[in-house]
Formats: sequence, C-alpha cells, structure tokens
Amino acid sequence: MSEEVEQITTEGEESVRSTIELEYPRDNRDYQGRIIFNVMKEQETDLGDVFGNIEKLGSKGFKALGDLLESIGSSDGSEMTSFDAKNEELATVVNHRPLTALGRQVSLYLPIGLQYRDNVAYDNMDIGGMGAAAEQGLISGRGAITSMIDGGMKTVAAGLKGAANKDVAKLGAVKLVSALPDEVTGAFKSAAGVTSNPNTRVLFKQVNLREFSFVFKFIPTSKKEADEVKEIVKLFRTELYPENIVLPLPGESAISIGYRFPNKFQIDIEYNGKEIATKIKPCYLRDVGVTYNNTAMSMHSDGNFQETEMTLAFQESRTLNRKDVEEDGF
Repeated sequence: MSEEVEQITTEGEESVRSTIELEYPRDNRDYQGRIIFNVMKEQETDLGDVFGNIEKLGSKGFKALGDLLESIGSSDGSEMTSFDAKNEELATVVNHRPLTALGRQVSLYLPIGLQYRDNVAYDNMDIGGMGAAAEQGLISGRGAITSMIDGGMKTVAAGLKGAANKDVAKLGAVKLVSALPDEVTGAFKSAAGVTSNPNTRVLFKQVNLREFSFVFKFIPTSKKEADEVKEIVKLFRTELYPENIVLPLPGESAISIGYRFPNKFQIDIEYNGKEIATKIKPCYLRDVGVTYNNTAMSMHSDGNFQETEMTLAFQESRTLNRKDVEEDGF
C-alpha cells in the first residue's frame, strides 16, 4: 500500500507566508514612484480536472481542425473566420488558472533604468529549387502539390535534357550526385563550376518570454527600517524556492520526491498611486542576488548592515501576442 504524499512546511516558512506588507523606504516617502510586488498563488487543479480538460481540448480541437480542412478552397476567407471563432472557444478550455493574492506584498521605490525588452525568434530555412517553385506557385494562386510538381520536377527534367540551358543541366547532374559522399559531390561541383541556390528563407519561429531585472539599494536610517530590509530580502529568497513534496518513511524520516511550483509575482509600477509604464504579466522569480556593504564594511551599532544591495530577476510566465500589446497595455 502506498504511503500518503504530503507537504511539510517549517515554522520559519509559515511566518514569512503569513499576511505581510513590507515597504522601503519607510522613513522618507517624498518620492512617489513605486514598484509593487504581490505574491500570487495559482488555483490548484486535481487530476480529474486535468484529464477532463484534456478530453475537452482533444475533442474540440480535432473538430475545429476538421471543419477548417473541409472549408479550405473557399475564396472569401470565411474558413479562417470560422476557425478563429473556434479558437476562441478552445481558449476557454485551456485558459490559465486564476491567481489569488496571498496578502504578501512588497512596495519599493521605483529604481532608475527601468528596462523592457520584447524579443522574438526566427529560423533560416533552405527551401531549395523545388521549394522556391512551390512558393512561387502558391503566391500566384496555384496548389502547393501542383506547384511543386509542375514548377520543380518538370524544370529539373527539362534541365537534365540539356536542350535549352547547359547550366541547368549541370545543376541537375550535381543534384543527382548529392546523395554520394561529400568528396564526390564536391568534385562534380568543381568540375561543373556550378552549385545550387539554397533559396534561404527566414521563417518566424516563436515569441520569447520577457525577462525583467531590478536593482535596489537599501541604506536604512533606523532600526525599524533595517529590520524591514531584512524581511524584504527574506521574503524574496523564500518565494524563489519551491516547496518539497515529501514521502513519509517508517519512523520519523521522509524523502523528497518532487516540488510544487513556486508562487508567481504580480508586478505593478506606479507613480503617485497611478499605474504607469507597460504592464507586466505574472512572473516567476528566477534569481535573487544580495550584496552587503558594497562600498564600505561598516555596521550600525545594533549590528545591522549599513548598506544592502538586492538584484531581482523575473521571467514572465507566458508569452505575449499582438492583442496583448495593442489592446491590453502589455
């Protein structure tokens, strides 16, 4: 009989996870620019819900794809409109789990050098002569298979006959020997003095996740503010790490068999209580760097560091699309 899997939390972890609102600076609040970090937890999903969503997604997805394939050939674009509508329906099945604020918030001064970077990736692909012929056929309105056969294979066949263009015939010969070892192919190319055009195209690949980095310098002017800085550092370091999923063993021992995902952060940038700058989607905290007394090793009389520098690196939990930027302010 399998043991019950449970998660164990320490008293220290529970103290940080309780409702808490931290702020820096506390002693001087003249500057109204703030960056606010709220710890967010995703709603838990049991296995029944997971399998149910997979079943819904599979049935609706295949139906939408089948409807699209059946409608291909119409010239008014209605098939894509229909598919977009079904795509919206699918989005309701696979939408992201709602986030709940845990009441753990850190409000810090808005640092200098606030940087955003949007980035996408492209791939280079060599489509060759036949691919170029198919591409041209598609652009001119011909079918893909017909374009490839008529525009590609027939052109190569005509070249092999050598009646109209000797260079095309040479290229055809080079193409035929391309399956041979590279040395032999190279010899043919050298003797013929020709080589094929790879017809390189740039193809869109993906949208990359945005990353954000913030640097904060804390120079507390009171013991209360120094204690606040320590709690701020502790909260971020705690939320960086996942919780253990442990399997109890006979006696009082246990082993870790997995992790729960860490909580996310909702990051809001405000000035005088009003939201400014581009919005940021919920993020995972990826890196916390802390340097104490970066400029001089001196301490307060109560033993607190005079200076603490903290660097935070975040990554958005999902990629953006055009609608996010145009309509939603991301």
